[in-house]
Amino acid sequence: MKLGLAGVNAGRSSVVNALLLTSALIAPAVWPSSQAAAQDAKPQATQLPAVEVAAPEASRRQAQPARDRNRAAAGPSRRSAQAPQPAQPVQRPVFERGTDPVPGFVPSVSASGTKTDTKLIETPQSVSVISRDNLDARGIDTVAQALQYTAGVAVQTFGGDPRYDQARIRGFETNGFSNFRDGLRDTANGSAYFSVFRNEPYGVQRIDVVKGPSSVMYGQSPPGGLIDLISKRPTDQAFGEVVGLVGSADRLQGAFDVGGPIDKDKTVLYRLTGVLRDSDAQVAKFSDKVKDDRAYIAPAVTWRPTNDTTLTILSDYQHDVTGIASPLSVATVRGGKVVNMRALPLFLGDPSYNTFDQSQYRVGYQFEHRFSDDLIVRSRARYGHVDLEYRSITQAGTPLDTQTVFPRNARRVLENSDSFGIDNHVIAKTWTGPLQHTVLIGTDYQAFKLDGESFGGLAPSLDVLNPVYGQPVTMPTLRLQSYKQNLNQAGVYLQDQIKLQNWILTLGGRYDAAQQTILNRLTGVPQPNDDTAFTKRAGLTYLFDNGLAPYVSYSESFLPTGGVDFNSNAFKPTKGKQYEGGIKFQPNRDLLFTAAVFDLTQDNVLTADPNHLNYNIQTGQVNSRGLELEMLAKPMPGLNLLASYTLQNLKNTQSNNGDVGKMPVLIPRHMASAFADYTLQSGPLAGWGFGAGFRYIGESYMDILNTLTNDAYTVFDAGLHYRQPKGINLALNVKNIANKDNAMCTATGGCQYISPRVITATASYRW
Repeated sequence: MKLGLAGVNAGRSSVVNALLLTSALIAPAVWPSSQAAAQDAKPQATQLPAVEVAAPEASRRQAQPARDRNRAAAGPSRRSAQAPQPAQPVQRPVFERGTDPVPGFVPSVSASGTKTDTKLIETPQSVSVISRDNLDARGIDTVAQALQYTAGVAVQTFGGDPRYDQARIRGFETNGFSNFRDGLRDTANGSAYFSVFRNEPYGVQRIDVVKGPSSVMYGQSPPGGLIDLISKRPTDQAFGEVVGLVGSADRLQGAFDVGGPIDKDKTVLYRLTGVLRDSDAQVAKFSDKVKDDRAYIAPAVTWRPTNDTTLTILSDYQHDVTGIASPLSVATVRGGKVVNMRALPLFLGDPSYNTFDQSQYRVGYQFEHRFSDDLIVRSRARYGHVDLEYRSITQAGTPLDTQTVFPRNARRVLENSDSFGIDNHVIAKTWTGPLQHTVLIGTDYQAFKLDGESFGGLAPSLDVLNPVYGQPVTMPTLRLQSYKQNLNQAGVYLQDQIKLQNWILTLGGRYDAAQQTILNRLTGVPQPNDDTAFTKRAGLTYLFDNGLAPYVSYSESFLPTGGVDFNSNAFKPTKGKQYEGGIKFQPNRDLLFTAAVFDLTQDNVLTADPNHLNYNIQTGQVNSRGLELEMLAKPMPGLNLLASYTLQNLKNTQSNNGDVGKMPVLIPRHMASAFADYTLQSGPLAGWGFGAGFRYIGESYMDILNTLTNDAYTVFDAGLHYRQPKGINLALNVKNIANKDNAMCTATGGCQYISPRVITATASYRW
């Protein structure tokens, strides 16, 4: 398949070939130990972390116990000769997979933290799972809304932005390198560029949030963690749903989700999910000036040629037309310093010019073959492409509160990107004496190519007393930037989950080779950056019989840094390391409580070069310490609860920017949330219910010296619903009931309003 990816030279190919060769040698290496373990009289593999797959009937018949096979070999017994008994199929244990839909709100298993289907209380790292039922109960419209009730995650800290699902985990930005889909990185594009894959929440069946450094499993990534969206998969039961939605900002939306088996043997399954939306953006004060249209289609097919082999093809196409609703931001300056920054309810752009028009598609596969209960091989890969045209009008300079006429600039950005990722690994279960092992060994590779250019020009000034929109804007022709980025990364990783009675020791290590080149086509000067990194993790958990699981862990991350210093030396990757300890409690499937404390440090951060103006050096350091509490519960039939609290203390511990000991901008120190959803279970009103919740976001700073503050705010959400497994379903959801309109500002980057009151009414029919 021709992928159109450039930049893989002979040197890189040698690294990749070596790693892929390692992958090919994995299965023979682990196969003998797996067979030997099966021959020994050891406890069954069901006592190890669950990695089972639901098996069709034919496979279950192959799992006859040894006593039945011995009886058959010896011939029929007297009793069987007198009265033959029908054969009883033996039921092979079926485990919940880490990508399966979660029943209700309370998860039990995740594959995102370990790449094995491991129980959350056995994973020595904070992992939050947002189920499909959770998403539907809150009536979420965006991925950012989906994450609003998750501990340790701050979404859209710079206010509501329909272009991106921005989030920070433990204070670190996730846009770009931390965005995952089905266990593969969506893109290797950092936040310096604009073309990032967007995701339709109706197309996912769960969202897993892994907190803290995760490079051992996934290679280059920021230290805060990652967000893994799990696509809806085909099922072996036929189903269907059609949805109609109307809402504020003139929103009209239709959606459908159908699927089931194609043949009577259920060897071929399909699913087709789609969304079509015509809407203005759900942004404060300016919704009529910004569009938020979407067309989304996601076909998926699963083929099960044997009882132990599954191949699923996942694909989607999405076209979005939206923009940014920038308010006019004005500053109060005294003594040459900004002493206040505020947003005026005046749209800075122009509806006739502003647009964010992005088309994207992805196609990939998820393959799994089980040689036995003790040996599983998995492979997954995906190719994706993005095309973007982004036009905006921005303010020129820093407007003062004494001005009435504001000069503006016009900008235009054109970008397209190609990305490819593949991950092959083997999961083997074995024994060494009293120790039970679940060994994971694998290789992965990713390639990314980005082409882009930006143009600038002048736009008509805007009079705050008499704003006139629709004025002609000349398409910018002055080329400000022209760039090309190529990135390739290959890695080999190994993990062992070791059980000894109630103890679980998780050990992991990984070696990566990453090559990145950024070419500035205006100067013709490339900035190559070849890096290698070894990262490791270790965690220890003790499982009490009552479902209590205290744990401690250590983990690392690395992330390549583009650019060069004054001496034209390429920057080294930033490195993260984290110490974490906590308690998880899950006595049953109706309650999960987690508490975690962490100390996370990022080194090699860029800071000003004190000897060379406008250059950077890598002597900066950022430290994040905090506490996260999270609970998901079903205390009684029909009632689901979730609650979270976050305390994070993020500081610059080394810097030449004069901000040592200060918090970075837009990082709230405190966050809290809670939501309850109840559905009547009996009586004439059975199926009717309601939900309500609140979200608190604490103060944050506008400037690096922490002298200007964004106010804390609390918003309330609520909803009414009528739910049935089949038939008509109804829902009315209101977010930010009081229509809070706080503006989040930075002293250098202007302001943005938080999301306003959003009302949606939904009617669906299920069969």
